Amino acid sequence: MPVHRLSCWLLFLVFSASGLFATESPKVIPMELRHNLPFVQVMVNGKGPFTFGIDTGTGGKALVTPDLIQQLGLPVTGEAEVGDPSGRNPKTVRSVEIKSMKLGDVEFNNITAVEFQPSRALGQTDGILGFVLFRDYLFSLDYPAAEIRLSHGSLAPDGNREVLSFRMPNNVPLIELGVGGMKVDTHIDSRGRGLGIPEKLARDLKFVSSPVVIGRGKTVSSDFEIKGAQLAADIHLGTYTFTRPFVEINPVFPVANFGSIPLSHFAVTFDQKNKLVRFVCGDKDIVIAPPKSGPPPAAPPVTVAPGPSE
Repeated sequence: MPVHRLSCWLLFLVFSASGLFATESPKVIPMELRHNLPFVQVMVNGKGPFTFGIDTGTGGKALVTPDLIQQLGLPVTGEAEVGDPSGRNPKTVRSVEIKSMKLGDVEFNNITAVEFQPSRALGQTDGILGFVLFRDYLFSLDYPAAEIRLSHGSLAPDGNREVLSFRMPNNVPLIELGVGGMKVDTHIDSRGRGLGIPEKLARDLKFVSSPVVIGRGKTVSSDFEIKGAQLAADIHLGTYTFTRPFVEINPVFPVANFGSIPLSHFAVTFDQKNKLVRFVCGDKDIVIAPPKSGPPPAAPPVTVAPGPSE
């Protein structure tokens, strides 16, 4: 968005202590949380609003339901292959062209979206906004405040106090967690569930009690059983500690998952250009308790091909 020189000087904000440099006041968009999963109201081609989930674990720009494709007459432009991190059983779905998507005062144009079928367990959903849609913005998911913030600017390293580096294989943010003295690759996944660890890693960890079945997970490629248990060690994220947390054990995915339950404690800001992410929470020691009931269907990272992998 063009900004006049005078406005730049008036609006230039510097938060050096937090590693955040913003060149404008952020656009603030209300965020609805369902089972800690974020949703937002979106205008599509000037119509709506429609309910879209926000998924940092989706490598495409957007996913839309068959009903929305039909309702808006979205033109089909081809096909795309979608799958999960297991790499198993990818599916071919339609891709469509969207001229405009608007969140509050922020508009995105000429977006290629792919078709998906939402879970009924999460209520009305017309689509998903993926991580790379926000690549030109400082993108914040503030769970305690229940709002999304978008602005132009950048993050700066702060010696791993709150700002961490990440990679983007398959256009999904991947950080390192400290788990039982090991460095573990972990997806930041706003439509995932809890603190999830791969089954292969769980074999090398100690638990307070034996893992038990807590539910089932389903993705575009897989249907599987989920176990859970309280870890006998701590998990570390920068300067934050999850003290002997309850974790989910996933038999399908090759990396760990930092999902909606741990994310709900934070305001998380992503800078995709510099591949930095900032976590802010009022507590340094965080407790992840066992679920009171089984988790809703898992919604782990979605790979959309073709696309750059890093």
